[in-house]
Amino acid sequence: MKTKRLYLASLIFKLLPLSRCHNFKAKLLRWCGIKVGKNVEIFSTAKFIGDGDIEIGDNVFIGCDAIISCNKGSQIIIEDYTIIGMRAILVTGFHPITPDGPRIIGYEETCSTIRIRKGASCGTSTIILPGITINEMAHVAAGSVVTKDVDPYIRVAGNPARPIKNLKTNERIQA
Repeated sequence: MKTKRLYLASLIFKLLPLSRCHNFKAKLLRWCGIKVGKNVEIFSTAKFIGDGDIEIGDNVFIGCDAIISCNKGSQIIIEDYTIIGMRAILVTGFHPITPDGPRIIGYEETCSTIRIRKGASCGTSTIILPGITINEMAHVAAGSVVTKDVDPYIRVAGNPARPIKNLKTNERIQA
């Protein structure tokens, strides 16, 4: 990603109607080096941060105040027909926790790729941590913190997120 262009694009986003001008927003993001598919809906308050590689597939929805933070050396891949709810956070970077320095959080930064597979949905105020894959047609319930990969056709909820329903069989999953 081109961070200087991304900064300019974020300023322009603020001037655009919240839920309109989707094609123009996609063109701005492409100008910044983000791969953006067709028919993508991105709310103007969504934030794209970092200098990693972001790919957004076709027919994707990214809601109000979503934060997509992708550090150099990592990727965020959002496949076709995915929904990223408002205030959802996807972040690829993290710091190691170690008692060996002057603070508990280490100085060096590490990053891991996030992949949201085809047709999956991340609800309002979800947090997707580094290295996570949300598999196809999976659903992350509102307010959940995803610390482990989510299997296909499974709904997860909670902090940390745990499977609660098989969406193919419509059966609840007992913890």
